[in-house]
Amino acid sequence: MNRPLRVTVVTTAGILGGAELWLLALLDATDRLAVDAVMLGEGPLGEEFRRRGVPCVTHRTGRTGSAVGASSAWFARRLRADRPDVVLANGIKAACVCGPAAWLTGVRCVWAKHDYTHPRLMKLLAALIDDCVATADGLVVASRHPRAVLVPFPAPEGTALPREAARDNLVRQGVRLNGHDESLLLTLSRMVANKGVDDAIEALARPGGERWRLVAIGGDDPAEPGERSRLSQLAADLGVGDRVDFTGWIEDAWRSIPGADAVAVLTKPTPAMPHPEGFGAVALEAMRSAVPVIATPGPVADRVAQPGAAPAGISVPPGAPAEVGLALRRLADRDTRLAMGAVGQRLTASHPGPAECAGRLVQILSEAARLPGAGLTGTAPVSVVTTVLNEGDVIDRLLGLLVPQLVEDGDEIVVVDGGSADDTADRVGAWAAKDARIRLLRLPGSGISAGRNAGVRAAANPLIACTDAGCYPDPDWLDRLRAAAAEPDPADLITGVYRVDGGAAPARAMAAVGYPVPEEARHPGPWTRVYCRLFGRGLDPTMPTGRSMAFARTAWQDAGGFPEQLRTAEDVLFGRAVIGADHRAVLASSAEVRWDQRPTLRRTAEMYFRYGEGDGRSANPRMLGRDVARGFAYAGALAAVVSGPRARSVAAVGFAAYVSLPLARAVRRHHWAALPLVPFAAAVRDLAKAAGAGRGLAGWMRSGGAAADGPHAEGSR
Repeated sequence: MNRPLRVTVVTTAGILGGAELWLLALLDATDRLAVDAVMLGEGPLGEEFRRRGVPCVTHRTGRTGSAVGASSAWFARRLRADRPDVVLANGIKAACVCGPAAWLTGVRCVWAKHDYTHPRLMKLLAALIDDCVATADGLVVASRHPRAVLVPFPAPEGTALPREAARDNLVRQGVRLNGHDESLLLTLSRMVANKGVDDAIEALARPGGERWRLVAIGGDDPAEPGERSRLSQLAADLGVGDRVDFTGWIEDAWRSIPGADAVAVLTKPTPAMPHPEGFGAVALEAMRSAVPVIATPGPVADRVAQPGAAPAGISVPPGAPAEVGLALRRLADRDTRLAMGAVGQRLTASHPGPAECAGRLVQILSEAARLPGAGLTGTAPVSVVTTVLNEGDVIDRLLGLLVPQLVEDGDEIVVVDGGSADDTADRVGAWAAKDARIRLLRLPGSGISAGRNAGVRAAANPLIACTDAGCYPDPDWLDRLRAAAAEPDPADLITGVYRVDGGAAPARAMAAVGYPVPEEARHPGPWTRVYCRLFGRGLDPTMPTGRSMAFARTAWQDAGGFPEQLRTAEDVLFGRAVIGADHRAVLASSAEVRWDQRPTLRRTAEMYFRYGEGDGRSANPRMLGRDVARGFAYAGALAAVVSGPRARSVAAVGFAAYVSLPLARAVRRHHWAALPLVPFAAAVRDLAKAAGAGRGLAGWMRSGGAAADGPHAEGSR
């Protein structure tokens, strides 16, 4: 069963502000997450979590750097004790706590950015945190995160109350209406100074505001505990206390917005909060209810009063109650309010609701965790394409593992035989005679790429999966690929993973050197991250292997298919071509197959030589560059040996760093006999690939830039 994604949510505080309401709305709209929560401050949010059955703990964290650092250390210990699939840091303070802790403990982390605070921290957080979601377009840019995407505050689900019912509900909350025709201005925010509620109060005492009543909805904020008292005193001092009502927090307050004649979003800079409103969910809710908005400059005003277009409200300077009063004078006219309200409804009609926004968030979380499709059950039929050549000893096992995974109507297996001299084709034919979902295509003389392309052309489904003879897919391999393709915005290339088996010590050493393991993708430790950035050899979704992958037929078409001029490296070059055609790739670390290592060191070296030759013939800078760099590194190390003790020490340290992760892999698997062979295996692999790359590049240059064609090199590649 494809279980829900395990997510630890960390919130900046326990209050019920816009960031917290965004989170609750999205959690309510999905069943794909198994959530536990950590709050960095006390507040009513904890009760909301408990009401939803979300386990919640509070770890009070101050604002100083030392307090944040101490909480980060505490959180790191918590993650080591029980690692979730991914962490969601909801807010800047949560990101400062989660980023270092998750990076150090090997847990993937996503940051939800809601405001423009602390811009100097953006570059550091972008380096520590895997992915970022932002609730406004401007915040996407401000995050400075290369993979930041928009997940806006959702439009409320359901319908708001009619005007009269909304006013009746406000009266029940303590609003003192003098007749249902009294003009009503509404603010909906936490009671903090930068929200500008004081400007709305002062506007009632200015020209234009004389006939308006203000309803201030919102709870107290522990950061400014005396703000509500200050505002009440201000209203009394100005002589408008009888026209200002504080209701406190009201659940689903947006349903009462139609009872207002205008909504004010008057955010202004203060020493504690010098930045503009991040998104302005209240303005969205007002516009959808056809209520005009009075807003200060920033993202909200930009949406309300777009240049050259009819406005959905009025923009006023920050900290200017007199201008708010003049705006209220304009909005005293019913026809003006109706016209602006109609514009607001039109502008927000297509805004996504909770289900769509939750789908976006969960997809980002699952892809960050390298578990795309977590919590989903895909139903799309899949065509599995595999190429074979003289695979009579393994083909029955492969088909025996794949057939039980054909669970949807239309699922099929297309086997393309490149001209086997053994009984491979007869064995496949026997399977096809018993099961119509298995088809055999005979294509004598075809290479791997030509065979795959022929199989894709013959496939009946738009979703194609590939594996090879000699690979042994896990029982849920196809379901995992299918689920990844069922995401709301699925990637067109889904790169699966594989584990390399090998019984003898040399094979195990070579496996440790040459192949990352799925756990490194899901939970990369600090050195794994650094190592993969320095030396490569990580699991890269844009560089798939034909052993475990799936793709959309449209992506295959746009990439021009698999490159038939190559005998090896065709799958990696295909992946790069898919990305070059503006398609997206994800890594599905749970779509796993097992693959047997070559039985002898000589055959393994020959395999890597062919891989390097394919890299050279591809002339792809990224693929070829790795082999060339390794070749120069070994040449430099050889020169260092004869240059003197200092050069030898530098070379020794560099090589020790280079083999450190392979050594760690062998230790984790308890392959003790393989440990001393790891350096030798690394040298054999790298030199074989470098030599092959040199030969392949020379062939590419001799052919004038067109890689030479060749026979089917190895059916189980």
